[in-house]
Amino acid sequence: MNRNQKKFEEIKNVLIEKLGSKVEYSKDEDGTEYLTVKNSDFWISTTFGELVVGYGLHHTHFSEELENLDNGIVQAFDLLTNRIKTTNYIKGNTIFKTTIEIEYPDAPLVNIGSSGLILFPFWKKTKLEVKYDEKILEQKEIENQLNLILET
Repeated sequence: MNRNQKKFEEIKNVLIEKLGSKVEYSKDEDGTEYLTVKNSDFWISTTFGELVVGYGLHHTHFSEELENLDNGIVQAFDLLTNRIKTTNYIKGNTIFKTTIEIEYPDAPLVNIGSSGLILFPFWKKTKLEVKYDEKILEQKEIENQLNLILET
């Protein structure tokens, strides 16, 4: 078992301990493992030597090879313990861009991803639709577990 799989397993154990039946786990035939939290856009997976942390369609790959595995663990817990702001940019009836940001209590928003369409009615007026997803866990609840996962 490589380090990213070990960290995935540790995160899975913490989430099952804290959230119980809200956690959904699955494994593909190729060995890819997925973890989601019901009624949220949060997900995490481990595959081919990488830990992938995502929210909705947006995701980031982390690994020892990229020397950013610890950043992925922190981002996973940040997505669980902070409000998430989703901004949809709309022209007519078409969402042409979506931005996902983590809202920290005492820091600026951090953009974790943006996606957009190439073809959209660019001549129409842009409307913004902003949605906030509340935090799934309190940081104090999992702070010790996060530190243990990062230390090992």
